[in-house]
Amino acid sequence: MVRNCSLTRPLAVVTGASSGIGYELAKQFARNRFDLLVTSTGSSIDEATKSFKGLGAKVETLQTDLATDDGVETLYKHIHKTGRPVDAIAIHAGVGVGGEFTECR
Repeated sequence: MVRNCSLTRPLAVVTGASSGIGYELAKQFARNRFDLLVTSTGSSIDEATKSFKGLGAKVETLQTDLATDDGVETLYKHIHKTGRPVDAIAIHAGVGVGGEFTECR
């Protein structure tokens, strides 16, 4: 397969793209002429996708939990299925946990 690079926008994969830093990273990629593959665990990714499309990006959405092996495998297969090289990736899926980090005695 021969790609005409002058007609193909680069592809960025952004995990955790439904809110916070992941959302802002995806917006920056969209503003800088990247197409997106965005992921999140919840349906809020659908609302975020609307804003990315509003910035001119072609957007594919994947709802999966990257805290599981199955979720990671699903993302890998979805990336492969696009048939496109990944030009940038921002791995920002995660959950913050509060509390003490260490305990001194």
